[in-house]
Amino acid sequence: MSTSNSKVNFIASSSGVVIENIAPLKTVSGPTTNFPGDEDIQPLSGCPFYHVIISKSHIYPAFSMPVSKELALPSAVVPAILKYGSKSWDIQYCGLGKSYNKFFNHRGWKKFAVDNHLEVGDACVFELKESSEEKLVFQVQILRGDLPETFLKRKEKEKEKKKARAKIAEKPGGKSAENRNSAEMPILID
Repeated sequence: MSTSNSKVNFIASSSGVVIENIAPLKTVSGPTTNFPGDEDIQPLSGCPFYHVIISKSHIYPAFSMPVSKELALPSAVVPAILKYGSKSWDIQYCGLGKSYNKFFNHRGWKKFAVDNHLEVGDACVFELKESSEEKLVFQVQILRGDLPETFLKRKEKEKEKKKARAKIAEKPGGKSAENRNSAEMPILID
């Protein structure tokens, strides 16, 4: 018995199903951009890791990169190394104060982000390879996002609308929930 379509033939035999005429996989075409080091994506080694989808605040103009509070890291300023491909960047990890104040210093993170052409929508996986009070080492993998421009613009518009609504609510006489409810409440007279 034979079932066929234009690309693959399945033939039943006494030893099982035999597949003939396998079509090659399609290659991805589109906006994907590869930079030096991108071909070096490796499976995770089992060390603790976290990931970040790059947003505007991570790369423009603030270059702010928080570090996951889930990792057991020192509560101090510690030299750190970010490794990507065959290169490494010396930066500082700042773990002072509360757990939500863990981040890579601005200058070092900016150098890493610019050198590796990070864009909104890319993902960085930070795998903690070494952790001590003297030094942190992260192996970084960059997954290029290449989000469609229309999606990015829509997300930015949503953020702008949300900020505008928040500003209106903050203004005196603005339509906050409290003001709306009192202004729209009918007065009943018996």
